[in-house]
Amino acid sequence: MSGPVRALACAVLITAVGNGLYLAGAVLFLTRSVGLSGTEVGIGLTIAGVTGLGAGPVVGHLADRFGAREIYLITLTAEALATGSLVLVHSFAMFVVVAAAVGIAEQSSRAVRGALIARIGGNERARLRGYLRSVTNIGVASGAAGAGLAIRFDTRTAYSVLILVDAASFLLTALVAARIPRQPPLPGPGRTVRAGRLNLPFLAVTGVYGVLSLQYGVLTVALPLWIVTHTAAPAWLISPLLLTNTLLVVGLQVRAGRRVDSIADGITITRQAAVLLTLGCLLFCVSGTGSPVFAMLVSTLAVIVHTLGEIGHAAGEFELSFALAPDHAQGRYQGIFAMGTGAFIAGAPALLSVICIDWGPPGWILLGGIFLSAGVCTGPIARWAQRRATHLIDV
Repeated sequence: MSGPVRALACAVLITAVGNGLYLAGAVLFLTRSVGLSGTEVGIGLTIAGVTGLGAGPVVGHLADRFGAREIYLITLTAEALATGSLVLVHSFAMFVVVAAAVGIAEQSSRAVRGALIARIGGNERARLRGYLRSVTNIGVASGAAGAGLAIRFDTRTAYSVLILVDAASFLLTALVAARIPRQPPLPGPGRTVRAGRLNLPFLAVTGVYGVLSLQYGVLTVALPLWIVTHTAAPAWLISPLLLTNTLLVVGLQVRAGRRVDSIADGITITRQAAVLLTLGCLLFCVSGTGSPVFAMLVSTLAVIVHTLGEIGHAAGEFELSFALAPDHAQGRYQGIFAMGTGAFIAGAPALLSVICIDWGPPGWILLGGIFLSAGVCTGPIARWAQRRATHLIDV
């Protein structure tokens, strides 16, 4: 592992630990200390997610023009300031403003990090991204565990310290990332296509993977609600199931990445992932019948199958998002890809609550059909994007 890769991996780990602290404690801080309602927190976080979506392509373009490392350091500093400002929140209006700033900084940082991975990862960039996903899961789990101390004290001071530590983690990440050598912008081709500045094939690929990205909400939103309201399984099962998902991703994501060396490989593993995600939906559907023991066993099997699909989906996504983007414009393209998938992820909680919880078993079957259809469409759309990749270079 080269020096720049080690520095980036360390930076990602630090950020992930901070994010774990934030995810575990921020909502409790806002509800128990600030006094916001759960609905207000949900609305604010949704606004933050939507506001941040448009930042990726813009800041990604700046990374292409001025250098990914330099812009990455700026976005990390912005994340630190925005996150730290949460401790000053005392009203819903102020929370919306601060949350929007956090969302913009977060999405910007994610887009620039994608461009940085593309540069320092070279031909192994998709595998590097898979490795960093494993590192991220380790960090988030560690941060969430560490947040337990603040949650135990359950005071404004404890929650404020937790958030400030998260903010400080971005500054520490910037110090580590500064060790990565500067990555000069790559010159674009001499001929620029003015007609059709939108790369429609790449946008179509983004849309397909956006649909598949709904799967990230299955375990975090649909599963807990499904177990509590539609199965005989005990509520305590939710925690070990989520831990199972984390451990499988940490252990298998890098291995899955080794199977993907080309666009064709990315298409194949995505199709396989779609089948697994569909099977997982059917198993979740079946878990709503039978005894508590039956529900526990089927739910566990469903999480394992779903996680294998999640891993394959991520491996295919990493390969195609990089391979179908021109090297000189990775920042813009990664920003657009993140914006597309981020839109579906942001909408997943509301959508899955209706489809899987309100509609019940028919909803799970419908969701499985959506995943399967997206997997079938991946091949034709990706090959279309591959044919056009050398002609449509501007976004």
